[in-house]
Amino acid sequence: MLGWLCSFSAIVASMLALVGCRGEAVPGLGRVAGTITMDGKPIAEASVMFEGAKPGEPPSLSKTDANGHYELYYSRGHKGATIGEHAVYISTYREATDDNPQGNKETIPARYNGKSELKAVVNRGQNKIDFALQSGGEIIQPHEASPIQKGRSPTGCN
Repeated sequence: MLGWLCSFSAIVASMLALVGCRGEAVPGLGRVAGTITMDGKPIAEASVMFEGAKPGEPPSLSKTDANGHYELYYSRGHKGATIGEHAVYISTYREATDDNPQGNKETIPARYNGKSELKAVVNRGQNKIDFALQSGGEIIQPHEASPIQKGRSPTGCN
């Protein structure tokens, strides 16, 4: 599960940069927008990914604004997500870049990203899908190795 977290930012950037070629075959989509909050407060600058509803379908992506609002894009120029049930991943983690040398730590519990329990159904037409997240629980920082990965046993005894 940590693998997707490590490359989530890269996936978002790649999808937005690579998709949208002319002649692209686009399946039926439902427009999706909403607001993401945690403990009643908007989450700004979070990456939002709806996995493809069917195997092999690309994800739909977005990023929240300062008010926690998002609108999904299937590809450049095509708003929405495919029709059906999607696993949903929401993350604030960003790897360090030249523009953001510190990167951003994950602040959202793993049950909403790396170990996501979130699901959403997209129907034809307009879909308003809000997520009211609750703090608490495990938060996984993708760049930090677990004790087992660092060569220590889970109990701390070697």
